[in-house]
Amino acid sequence: MPGTVRVVFVDAADGSEVGRTELDAGQLPESFAAATRLEIAGEPWDVVRAEPPTAGEFVAGGRLVLTLSRVQVAAPEDMSYSLPTIYDALPPAETAQAGAGVLFGIHEDDWRQTELLSRQVAAGAEVEAELRAIRRIHREHSRLVGQDDSALRAFDTIHIRRAPLAPLAGADVSARRLSELRRADGSPYAGVTYDGGRSRVADSFAVDTGSFTLYGQTHGDRVEVLCLAPSTGTAAEPAAALAHTMRDYDLVLVDWGSATLWDPAGISEFLAWSQSAGAA
Repeated sequence: MPGTVRVVFVDAADGSEVGRTELDAGQLPESFAAATRLEIAGEPWDVVRAEPPTAGEFVAGGRLVLTLSRVQVAAPEDMSYSLPTIYDALPPAETAQAGAGVLFGIHEDDWRQTELLSRQVAAGAEVEAELRAIRRIHREHSRLVGQDDSALRAFDTIHIRRAPLAPLAGADVSARRLSELRRADGSPYAGVTYDGGRSRVADSFAVDTGSFTLYGQTHGDRVEVLCLAPSTGTAAEPAAALAHTMRDYDLVLVDWGSATLWDPAGISEFLAWSQSAGAA
């Protein structure tokens, strides 16, 4: 039948024939130059090689040989995660404007991993429920991968946080006040990005103190989300200034990854611990 192509499927692993069929030319792509994935008997395969590679050739000859590589799909029980928890929804982003300034970059999984909460929110049932779920993952779903100093903790499930929606409820935190914590020789960030600078988190800000970076979102001068990203600095003054700010606004720091809460008095200890953990 004109326009019909006999297709032979070959397993790249051992050269054996997986199957063969006849297909209408319209069911096949114009070319296999781009990466192509097929499903055969419910299993995914990637096309490694097509002979001949273009529709003009295999339609004219009526025959096509596709060499395939089976896609290895991990069973859910075999999957592991480097974090026990992430926050459910990323904040909306807008196209980054050229020349608008340097953006503070984070990985999308790090959004709200370490953040400041008003004390009334930290003491609420929502936060306690989230912490309880993360601690359960540490107890029942974690293991060490590797040995000695190179060992890393992996998790076979991950907790998706959806609370608190208003982490600073009851605390009128000023963005202007936070900007005063910026190190003297530091330039202000123009906001936050989690895709390498292609976009900017809407209404975002970031302040580099030298020992850590504070970042989050604002509504006018009011800070609505306030997060902390430790760095390699060890200066005592930024930690003391943050502790003072936390006392003024009655804030508590939560590190969701370790499911721990820190009062202002423990901020220096937290920064030392987080920096040593990051270096491990």
